[in-house]
Amino acid sequence: MSISCIIPARNEAGHLRQVLSEVFSISEISDIIIVEGGSTDKTYEVATEISSQNPSRVRVIKQSTTGKFNAVLSGVKVAKEDLIIIWDADGTVPLFEVTKIIKRSVKSGNPVIGDRLRGRREQGAMQYFNFLGNWFFAIIWAPILKSKPTDLLCGTKIFNTLIFTKIPPWLLKIDPYGDFSLIATARFYNYTVESVPVNYQARNYGSTNINRWSGGIKLFVTSFFVYFWFLKKFKFVFK
Repeated sequence: MSISCIIPARNEAGHLRQVLSEVFSISEISDIIIVEGGSTDKTYEVATEISSQNPSRVRVIKQSTTGKFNAVLSGVKVAKEDLIIIWDADGTVPLFEVTKIIKRSVKSGNPVIGDRLRGRREQGAMQYFNFLGNWFFAIIWAPILKSKPTDLLCGTKIFNTLIFTKIPPWLLKIDPYGDFSLIATARFYNYTVESVPVNYQARNYGSTNINRWSGGIKLFVTSFFVYFWFLKKFKFVFK
């Protein structure tokens, strides 16, 4: 089974070559799309250099607007394969952990996300309030996933291309990162979303592009509307 790999990259020049060397080692990945997002460092230059050295396998595009998930969706539009893995350019999920996600998805045929909450976390990899917030959302989303609480916000995940195309526009507008939109849409259309424990290491270049406090509030609002969407589907809303 062939896989398209989308790598959103904003200010990740220091990680990009190492990440690509890991992606190249996975034979199932035949199509690599680096989506550059308005970097202030040399991310685009590094990406284009890598692409010029591997023209049959690597393409570089610029995202249409802003935000990580817009970068992902920009990559989805040009992806060649029916299965897409999102691979973060910050290098925080090691190669071995990514291969576990791929193997599980290929074996089961289901979408699979990495679970940092059940893996080992290197000191400094995840801040304390991020950890608590991830557990909070893992718990409140467990009924939707019909599973034990699992990490929803790990950047490394693999989904069928069709799921990306089914995400409702209204959901994309309120979801700050896109993870909830993707997972909710998969469940709404009755896909089983699996998770695999992954180890998580601290980034060694740059800093996160995530604003945890405002993002957390938006994620809570998104969760509320997702629940309403599901309740309406199953006719549990009061008339």
